[in-house]
Amino acid sequence: MSDHLPVDELRPGTNLLVTGPQGVGKYELLCDLLATGIERGQRGVVVSTSQSAPAVRDDISGRTATADPSLSVVDCVSERRGGSTPRNPDTEYVASPSDFSSIGMAASEFLARADGRGTDTRLGLHSLSTMLLEADVKTVFRFTHILTGRLSGVAGLGVVTLDDGHDQQTMNTLRQLFDGVVETRHGVDSRECRVVGIEESATGWTRF
Repeated sequence: MSDHLPVDELRPGTNLLVTGPQGVGKYELLCDLLATGIERGQRGVVVSTSQSAPAVRDDISGRTATADPSLSVVDCVSERRGGSTPRNPDTEYVASPSDFSSIGMAASEFLARADGRGTDTRLGLHSLSTMLLEADVKTVFRFTHILTGRLSGVAGLGVVTLDDGHDQQTMNTLRQLFDGVVETRHGVDSRECRVVGIEESATGWTRF
């Protein structure tokens, strides 16, 4: 098992797309993966289009015993909702999930900062589905292509979520940007996931 996934190893520079129905726990799995990296001394960077920066920090820090988690957040929520936006060197506030230029610049800055310190990075983005409500798939594709490319450049691990309720063409278009896909589903008595694309064949369904 690699982290919380049924694969033996995730090589540096791997980008994963986590798909599945709403409410299955894709965000929770993203937080688990980020927290595991932080416990290993890596830096976490999260682009959040649905949770405020304090909520993201609480969700990830609650999964790690690290006293001061190394975590940067691009918050695309608080300004739009009229929430507080206190100055913090590890938080960047963006007006909306459709401000792709500002999101990309902020995420790149956080990635570069970690790379400059020689620190491995895990980046989470939740969620592409929110972005698809704001822009067409071509725009979201271009943004995601740039972001995953930058993450590969610093040999990090990328975890990006996408609801599976989009049309098949949209799903296929975005899936091609990733090294592997983590498919999730509601099992009989638990949530389950399998990984496609990392190993020669898809893994079996496993609880998460």
